[in-house]
Order: sequence, then C-alpha cells, then structure tokens
Amino acid sequence: MIFSASRFVVVDDKEIHLRAITDTFQRLGTPCIGIRYEPAEELNPDHFRSVRCLFVDLHLVDGQASTDERRHYALIASILEDNINRNGGPFILVLWTAHEHLSAELRDYLDQHIDANKPYARPLAVLSLAKERFVDVNSGSVNNPEELRQAIEQAIISNSQLAALLGWESDVLAAAGDTLASLLNLVPAEQRTSVAFPAALNTILSRLARETVGRSHVDVDPRTAISMALAPILSDRILNQDVAETTQGIWKAAVTRYNDRQLEAAPPLMAGEINRMLHLAVPGSETFLPADWGAVVTWPFPWADDELKRLTGLTIKQMLCEEFRLRSHAIEVCKPVLIRVGAACDYAQNNRGPIMFLFGLDIPEDAERQKDSNERPIKLTDAIWKSPIFLMPGAAEATRLHAHIRFPQIYLPEACSQWTVYCRLREQLLMHLISTASNHVARPGIVQLPVD
Repeated sequence: MIFSASRFVVVDDKEIHLRAITDTFQRLGTPCIGIRYEPAEELNPDHFRSVRCLFVDLHLVDGQASTDERRHYALIASILEDNINRNGGPFILVLWTAHEHLSAELRDYLDQHIDANKPYARPLAVLSLAKERFVDVNSGSVNNPEELRQAIEQAIISNSQLAALLGWESDVLAAAGDTLASLLNLVPAEQRTSVAFPAALNTILSRLARETVGRSHVDVDPRTAISMALAPILSDRILNQDVAETTQGIWKAAVTRYNDRQLEAAPPLMAGEINRMLHLAVPGSETFLPADWGAVVTWPFPWADDELKRLTGLTIKQMLCEEFRLRSHAIEVCKPVLIRVGAACDYAQNNRGPIMFLFGLDIPEDAERQKDSNERPIKLTDAIWKSPIFLMPGAAEATRLHAHIRFPQIYLPEACSQWTVYCRLREQLLMHLISTASNHVARPGIVQLPVD
C-alpha cells in the first residue's frame, strides 16, 4: 500500500548505486526519482515535490566518514531547506548508514538547525538503513529487493502515526482512481476507441458541468464545475472504502489518546491553528477572489466614523461598543472585515446581480469586553455570529471572526474586484454562518401579553 502510492526520491553521489536503487523501487511499483548529487550544481526543487520517503547518502561530498559528521549534517539540512515545498506534506528521511546513532544525531541536528520559518523542511522521522546490506557497493546490484522493501515498510510501520497518514494518502489516491474509473465507465463500449473516446468523454463532462453550474456559466471555470460534481463522490468513496484489517490495526495503534482523561484540551494557540486548518483557506496555500463564496475581505473603505455611518448608520464606537459589546480601548485591536455570503446556487451558477457581504470584526480572544454586574462578559445578541478560535499565519494571538447579521452590505462584483482577501471560510463553517443568518432573519414573532 505504502509502496504503491508514496513518492520516493533518492539522492546519491554514486551513479551506479543510484541507478540500482531507483530501478529496484520502480520494479517494486513505487514512483521514484534518482538524483545524482553534484556539489557544483543546484538541485531542482520540482524533483522533491510531494516526496514521502527521501533517501540520502550521509557522505555526499567525499564519501569519507569522520569523527565529526556535522558538515555532512549541514549539507543535508541545506538540501531540505532549499528543496522541500511548504505545501508538500509529511515525509521521512532515510539515511544510508550502518550506524543507527548517526541517524539520531542527524535528527537532533535538523531539529536545532533548520530555519524556524521552514518547519515543513523537517522530516517526521529520520531512519537509518545500511546500504551495504542491500547494495553491492562494487557492482551496484541490489542483493535482495524484497528484503529492501520489507525493511523500509517495517521502518515506516514502526511509526504508527506516520504509517496511518501515508496509508490515508494511499486511500485518497485509490478513491480518486475509483471515481475516475466510474466516470470513464459511462462511455459506451462501442465508443471506447482512440477516435471516438475523446468526444464521448467530452459529452459526459459537458453534461455534468452544465447541470452543476448552469449552461451559461461553464465557460467561467469548467474545472471547478467538474470538481463540484465529482467531489461528493470522491469524499463518499474515501469514507466508505473496504480497508484491510492491517490498516485498521495501524489506525488503532496511531490514535490512542482519545479516551485518555489526562489528555487536556488544546491550548488556545494550538486550537487556533487546528481550527484554521479545518475551516479557513489562507492566501499562499490556495487562491481565491473577493467575490468567492465565503471570502473574508479586509475593510475596503476608510475606517472612519463618517464612512462607517454612511454605510451602517453607526459610528465606530457605537458599532463596536454597543453592538459587539467591547470596551472602548479594545477598538484599536479589532480588524473590520466583510464576509461574502449568499445563496449557494447563485454562487455556483454565477448568477448576475449584486453580491451580499456581512459586516464583521476579527476580534482578539483576549480583547476586553463589557461585563454585567456579576463581572461576566455581556452576552452578544443572537444577530452576531461567532466563529471558532483561529490563529492566523504569523500571528501571535488567537482571534475569532464575528459577523453581524443585521448589517448586510450589497455591492456589484466589479466594485469589489480589487479588494484584498484576508481568508476564506471553508464550506462547513460558511454554511453554519449562512444557516445562522437565515434562521435569524426568518425567526417568527408573536404578539402576547405577559402575565405575572
């Protein structure tokens, strides 16, 4: 499972060893790139994209062991910092050495010396394998490919959490393959020829796109239209795969503390990072526009009493203190935003008309709020929606997004095309906001006389 889905990269200074190892991995069914290390040439970061297992010879420069390996460790650290992509995902580092203590030293060196701004360049684990055990150093032939395969798998499985994550990625790839197979199976058998197949598939994709976003809107972004149609199928296949007992065992070994009463709740900053991963798309990792469904844009107008009063009828102090129940000296730490909402079908089908935003604030968790006579924070009105706690990239304090349902803002798409996007709410959280707003707007009221 791990071998069929994970991408391997081998870096070695000896061509004969490099060719033998990469050919062996290819025969075992694992995508593998072999890179001959030349000190005078820069490595290509594209070769390291989405790497899951990186094999590196400890002595890339002179092939000689010494009592002080730090210069070799430094070279490996620089390779990782310069070539591992920040969005590449987890990887392990396999060091070709017969001395296990050197892999432990390298792990400690990387933890201490890799740039703190590049934590993604640190491997989840540093393992060691003796090259001489598998490769004839003189001829370059691999002595026992199956033994090499088992050694790597056992090294990975020994880290249950890592094995579970790599297995999950394999499951996702398998589900994606099944989804594509289901799509291709819709092509009639008589049209599965090199001449007729493209046109038949074009017909199926065109129908899917048209029914997903509407006939007149496919041309805006056909890729997104097809993705919207296939994503629910992909998700269902991932969740309902028939997995082997060994896979279940790996997951049970990887996730063990869920029932541990000693496992305390996550501290605010860690909770903020996890919530951000779950519910927010941020610039740099994904692309989005101000008019995208769920986009959170920084306040695009002058942040002044006259401008806010023109748009909402309230001054800054009235809005923040009387509506959001903040103390006046907390005004400076809050960031005004607009959150793009609206009907899912209008967005999906790119229907014409103005776009609705809700006025909101990004409020630090420790911002001082107004309190009642019992020194408890005054409860916000039901017209204000509050997000989970978030920690934005590079921020030092956690915040929450707040949206005021009674202060919608309506703008034409061209008017907001140049606004700056702060982040985007993922669909689950966005639907929570829209549902809250809909329920608030549609809540019934009755006339009744009170009684004692």
